[in-house]
Amino acid sequence: MRRRLLRLMLLEYGPEIAVIGEASNADEGLELTEKLNPDVLFLDIEMPGKSGLQFAQILQKKGIACPIIFTTAYNSYAINAFRLSALDYLLKPIQEDQLIEAIDKLKEQHEIAENLNRLRVLSDNLYEPNSTLCIPVQGGSEYLPIQEILYLEADGSYVRVKFVNGKEKVVSKNLKYFEFSLEESSFFVRCHRSYLVNMQHLAFHSKSNGGWLKLKNGSEIPISRERKQAVLSFLDSLNR
Repeated sequence: MRRRLLRLMLLEYGPEIAVIGEASNADEGLELTEKLNPDVLFLDIEMPGKSGLQFAQILQKKGIACPIIFTTAYNSYAINAFRLSALDYLLKPIQEDQLIEAIDKLKEQHEIAENLNRLRVLSDNLYEPNSTLCIPVQGGSEYLPIQEILYLEADGSYVRVKFVNGKEKVVSKNLKYFEFSLEESSFFVRCHRSYLVNMQHLAFHSKSNGGWLKLKNGSEIPISRERKQAVLSFLDSLNR
């Protein structure tokens, strides 16, 4: 009943927050937190098995830095809750204005973290632009070896990064972001609205059927009419 009420209040006052999981006790909650990696936890202090404070201590020991908004009917827990770096503390029955204030704090913290992450990624890419591609991921940055990238393919608001070893990584960025990030690496060519190709892995260029590229792993990438000149210019530069 308590979870249902909080869920309904979040739906009304924080529609940008998606509830991706619920747990009735600490053990279930820990399993879900490790599996789903949420952006925030609404954590009841009074739970079966372990208290919410004990749950938060376990997260700290595991190195899981997830913002926590505690809920409880007892104000005496507040000091211990904030010693565990809680984002906020909601006293039951939860009031609308208190929930809205907590959501605003969460938004502000998320925006600060996003801005810092963007700066860190930009700095890393500028520091070593020709060998490693640094991309933002949940909780930090990941480094992709540029020479092992075959091509990047747009997929809606995501990009699929295809590697020489056959693996792929889906990144929540558009292709323009990667085109900008890789512009210092002279081997990447945008041959199509949906494709950015590492020409180091080019095996064959065909002019038939509008033009297409065959990579060393056998992948065939189309060349759009708008991008044809960019591909030809790159190929001409190799022959100079």
